[in-house]
Amino acid sequence: MTNLVNTNTNDTDDNIQVEEGTLGKLVMARLKPNQDLTESVEALCRQHGMKTAIVRGAIGSLIDAHLQYTSAGGRREMEINGPGVEILNVFGEIGFSDGKSNPNPLQGVVADTDGKIFAGRFVRGANLSFITIEITLQEWIPAQVREAVPA
Repeated sequence: MTNLVNTNTNDTDDNIQVEEGTLGKLVMARLKPNQDLTESVEALCRQHGMKTAIVRGAIGSLIDAHLQYTSAGGRREMEINGPGVEILNVFGEIGFSDGKSNPNPLQGVVADTDGKIFAGRFVRGANLSFITIEITLQEWIPAQVREAVPA
């Protein structure tokens, strides 16, 4: 386990939160064909009792990829046709608060069958494993926030 040396959770002028905590268990798993990337990662977290986990790495392929991105015109979605869209990178944090999924979806980079590169947020329920996806998750355990003691 690694301790991160940060201050207690707080908001800065840029509204960036800094959280102190430790890394917990490491889970390595293989997703089988037709399993959704996001839903499977959430299920793995629940199965292994992780309230929050960081994606450490992933490799594999999707039947088709469905990614969201934000442009000047608002939120947009793109479909990258396969079969056999290669996963180049997956990153993000999976967390559960009040029993609900983290509102910040997994993000990643994929390549289509011609080698063109695309990036964005994976659309929940729309990114099915083609052959397999191997993924590594690591539990994040936030430190307890202590109340300031008056001097």
